[in-house]
Amino acid sequence: MSNFSGKGWLAEIVLRYEVKRGMTRLTEKRHIGPLMVQRPFYPEQGIAHTYLLHPPGGVVGGDNLLINIDVQTEAHALLTTPGATKFYRSAGGVARQIQTLNVASHGFLEWLPQENIFFPDAQVHLETHIHIASTAKFIGWEIQCFGRPVLNEWFENGNVKGRFNFYIDEKLTLTESLFVNGLQNKAAAMREFPMLGSLYIYPASDELKNLIQQCVEAFSASYNHVIEYGLTDVDGILVLRLLGSQTEPMMACFAQVWQTVRQHWLGYCPEPPRIWAT
Repeated sequence: MSNFSGKGWLAEIVLRYEVKRGMTRLTEKRHIGPLMVQRPFYPEQGIAHTYLLHPPGGVVGGDNLLINIDVQTEAHALLTTPGATKFYRSAGGVARQIQTLNVASHGFLEWLPQENIFFPDAQVHLETHIHIASTAKFIGWEIQCFGRPVLNEWFENGNVKGRFNFYIDEKLTLTESLFVNGLQNKAAAMREFPMLGSLYIYPASDELKNLIQQCVEAFSASYNHVIEYGLTDVDGILVLRLLGSQTEPMMACFAQVWQTVRQHWLGYCPEPPRIWAT
């Protein structure tokens, strides 16, 4: 049975991680359409690293991508993508990507995808829903690139709507929306920048916030302040915002913050996923 209709692809993936025999294992994997994962690997003791493979040809109007991640009690999973997710020009339909991330008690999810790129005239609807237990840990980010600024291609026309909800013990703790209708009517918070990054860390602490502040200040100075940033604590969730014009410094900044958080929480500094260097 084909997963393609005249309206586009339906792609769905469901992943469940559980602790078995002392390490986190991918115990359930279901997918339809061009969304899949490689077998988890273990460059760190007991932590399941997984590459989520998006449709290789990019996403067009009418496509629907549904991503469901379930990290069970005391499991620890890290997911990333091998490249940017590209949302191409629409002939009229809306491309949709809905992500639901669940983390049970004392679980740990690291959600580290590469950026979304919205081509001119794309029509996109994004949703991310995070449900975590109060005793769980989460670090994850979203990077949105409007147009391809490195090629002087700007998102002059098109429409991107986004919704982000973060639940702690099923209580909605943080909700955000994004609306960009061409660069003439983009989100006011973006000012003149074509890229927006948001990094979410739970649980927050004053000590961790200070460490991240120092990390980002040092990074920004080393990159000649090509990014602008803000760090806030929203009801126990640390939220780091970046504005910029290039993917490399934004990803590098988030990666350094991720390493800082890992060092603080687990006592050692991890190596970035090798796929980011390819």
